[in-house]
Amino acid sequence: MPRDIEKLSAEKLPRSGEILERARKVLLSPQVTGPFRAPRSVAFVKEARGSRIVDFDGNEYVDVTMAYGPLILGHAHPVVVEAAERAIRSGTVYAIAHEKEVRWAEVMVDAIPCAERVAFTNSGTEATMHALKVARARTGRDRIAKFEGGYHGVHEYAQVSSILAPQMGPVEDPQSVPDTPGIPQAFVDQVLTLSYRQPESLEKIEKHRRELAAVIIEPVPSSFPVEMGEFLRELRRVTRECGVLLIFDEVISGFRLSYGGAQQHFGITPDIATYGKIMGGGFPAGAIAGSVDALEPLITSGDPLRDMKEKLLIVGTFSGNPVTASAGTAVLEYLRDHPEIYPHIDGLADRIKREVHAFCAEQGFAFRLIGLGSWFLPHFVEAAPASPRELRGLDNLLRGEILGSYMRYHGVYLPDLHTVFTSAAHTEEDADRIIAAFETSLLEMREDGLL
Repeated sequence: MPRDIEKLSAEKLPRSGEILERARKVLLSPQVTGPFRAPRSVAFVKEARGSRIVDFDGNEYVDVTMAYGPLILGHAHPVVVEAAERAIRSGTVYAIAHEKEVRWAEVMVDAIPCAERVAFTNSGTEATMHALKVARARTGRDRIAKFEGGYHGVHEYAQVSSILAPQMGPVEDPQSVPDTPGIPQAFVDQVLTLSYRQPESLEKIEKHRRELAAVIIEPVPSSFPVEMGEFLRELRRVTRECGVLLIFDEVISGFRLSYGGAQQHFGITPDIATYGKIMGGGFPAGAIAGSVDALEPLITSGDPLRDMKEKLLIVGTFSGNPVTASAGTAVLEYLRDHPEIYPHIDGLADRIKREVHAFCAEQGFAFRLIGLGSWFLPHFVEAAPASPRELRGLDNLLRGEILGSYMRYHGVYLPDLHTVFTSAAHTEEDADRIIAAFETSLLEMREDGLL
């Protein structure tokens, strides 16, 4: 008889189950259980240290969520805790100039190839939203181009043809489609949708050069984390020739693919880049970085009357607050001073992928871990995909949801959005447990008739 993995998990989570019932009365389900589903078993975190989390029932997990990327040093790293505690004693937020924000910006400018100036926001979504606004103001053009399957947050321009949207049109020439209800057609019409690694995408940029303010791309797409260096070089060439600003969305890749992010890794410098996650040290944060020329609409002249007419207003009460600035600076300086972290986290991810792939080949599973650097996505596919469309099959998505339940039952916290991140806190022993959980989960799914 097939096991009921949700029921088995719920039996291990009585206290979390009580909290879930409270949550259902006051929270919307995405905040409680992950997107698009309401399972019977939800582990509520009580505490976290290093690579491990512990729920309210005392169950311990190797965490591969890492808060979807920010925790490159692991949970509650001493350098973060100490920096935040020191900052809090001097006040939590000022909305007035302070030196901690200046220091944070100095570290980022030193690290990021394209950065001559930085403006802070409260999230990656805010950063991409403002970057597109800057590009439109700088060029005097309204349309922007993005890539089908690319994720840039949850503002209106970003929620067109992301991984959440249905795909329409040929892969070489996709149509722009809203991700969800609530996105006005006027926004959809202003987005030109392109395809990764397709020469037709470069031709479309050339064709629409007089309309386009910017092309925005994740240099390592969150839904399709594959090597795209050669395509990015061609994209940089075409956008420069066409006078269209190139924006790298480095919310995930920034300070993770390397200390200088994808720009350093690929040796390609965009006009503007956006950041979040790691740069905040585990606190809400985002940033826009770029050249003085590209960010000119943000740089004030000192003449209030002129600036009110000509400059963009990008403000946020908590943007650049002293606690986040202190924690973020501490993490970035630690990464700068400990370059050995990068081969460690990349090596763990490579080992997990390699050993799981060998197991799947031996056992005949159509399953791959697709990723670059220190993060990857599990997918039920036989071969490396040519585009994000190949990862949208319903069987793949449903089996992925089920896999998460098995993995969590076996002590590895794989989140509903199945991106796996390794951190400096993960060890070879953690990698052993992650590999074993993948193998056991796949075998049990086959025994239960799910594969």
